[in-house]
Amino acid sequence: MSILKVDTINEKTSGNGVLIPGHVVQVVQGSSNTETAIDGTTYLDTTLSASITPKSTSSKILIKVNQHFRLDRYGFSIRVLRGSTAIQEPAQKFAQYSADANDDLRGYHTYEILDSPSTTSAITYKTQAANNVTSGAGNTIFNGNGFYSYLTLMEIAQ
Repeated sequence: MSILKVDTINEKTSGNGVLIPGHVVQVVQGSSNTETAIDGTTYLDTTLSASITPKSTSSKILIKVNQHFRLDRYGFSIRVLRGSTAIQEPAQKFAQYSADANDDLRGYHTYEILDSPSTTSAITYKTQAANNVTSGAGNTIFNGNGFYSYLTLMEIAQ
């Protein structure tokens, strides 16, 4: 049996640092409490975004969405974009749903995505939302009124 004890680990050459497969290299978090109303079926920005610059092209980015919402009726969906490209978009706009016109649902819509951006350039991720019915039939509000939404990005070494 051997025991390895070290006080610090330095990379052999300068560059990307010590990248151990499966380990978290860095964590970045964006937040927003800017109230944003969505009234229609077209995806619009929720004002929630975060940027990260991966240390390696082989790294994966674990994206954790924790989006606050207030839903008056019907339903909505949230998609995640890397730059201007949707990397996750539900087939139907039913992430949250209620058929009762008198509902006042509030909460957090949460999920995770594992992305493979294959770059060491800065990347901005953001969320967009859309209602599942036409304008005027339902209204969804994100963030605001003291509530924050969070977008956490974790670079995972491969």
